Amino acid sequence: MVVLVDSKYVGSLLRLARKHNGIKTNDMARMFGTSAQQIRKYERGVEIVPENILMSVFYHGLCLMRCKKTYVKK
Repeated sequence: MVVLVDSKYVGSLLRLARKHNGIKTNDMARMFGTSAQQIRKYERGVEIVPENILMSVFYHGLCLMRCKKTYVKK
């Protein structure tokens, strides 16, 4: 099955999850074996977040809906 997603939207959720959990860009890069620059590209939607990083984010309980409630002001 193919799922189309907006890379900017996914990147913004990745950033929210990272910030909500107090993880610095450099630390997240180390966690996933990549560079901080690459993480910033993912977060800005310049590049598509690889499946292994997305799965890891969800698996480790970085709750995206909770982050959205925390950071999005009405």
